[in-house]
Amino acid sequence: MNKFVAWSSDEENLYNSSSGGIFFEMAKKMLEENGKVVGVIMQELKAKYILSQDLEEIKQMRGSKYIPSNPANVIKEIKDKEEKILFVGLPCHIEAVKKICNTKKIILVDLSCYGLPKDNSYFEKHIKKISKGRSIKSVSFRNKKNGWSNSQRLYIVFSNGETYDKDKTKDDYYISYLNKSIIKNSCKSCKYNQKGIGDITIGDFWAVPPSLKNEKGTSIVQINTKKGKEFFNSITSITVKKVRFYHYLNKDRLKDMSLKRIAYRSLKLLGLR
Repeated sequence: MNKFVAWSSDEENLYNSSSGGIFFEMAKKMLEENGKVVGVIMQELKAKYILSQDLEEIKQMRGSKYIPSNPANVIKEIKDKEEKILFVGLPCHIEAVKKICNTKKIILVDLSCYGLPKDNSYFEKHIKKISKGRSIKSVSFRNKKNGWSNSQRLYIVFSNGETYDKDKTKDDYYISYLNKSIIKNSCKSCKYNQKGIGDITIGDFWAVPPSLKNEKGTSIVQINTKKGKEFFNSITSITVKKVRFYHYLNKDRLKDMSLKRIAYRSLKLLGLR
């Protein structure tokens, strides 16, 4: 098992991705190998898994979607395929792929998951309330205009050019999502998250040591299998930084309590505490 800090070397990709832009670099590599990519796009006000080989369509897979998505149709679509596929999804969805599909040629990437709402009605009602009859051009749950650390915000662009932009402390949907009042009970006791279900696990590295932080976006990457390692190592457009977590446990070096908290959260995230 190998865990490290990473981000895309492509500035445009880094800005348009939720965290470090790792997904899109893997997706481009899969396309280079004549494979296809499975990910989630926003389709109107719903999150939908699709299989694609189109770069512009795959760009839409970037970014977090804090609403429910169902992989059943796309799993059925790839079940008997013999081609190379990069499948990026939530841990429980990756587990379903492993049970149903022949994964010999599939690179499975699970995302660090906070949980999913019980259904999409919470989001649809929220959008209806704030749109006030205006049609919606795009919806984003993450926006880096104020940096990665402040990217958790609901940002909506309406067709008339107006925008809705509120961070996680001021948007009602975000507040309900983060306090888990609308999260599925099964998600609150998930047995798959943080377990390295896929060949590779990726997510935001919120607890990254300050000296390794990239404010444009910082990911934590965990390599879980030989297949995942070989694929990831073949990508040259990712900056990788190793983390020596035991360094942050040295009491002589942790006089500042904030650093102690950072170290503890980092170790907990990586399963070392």
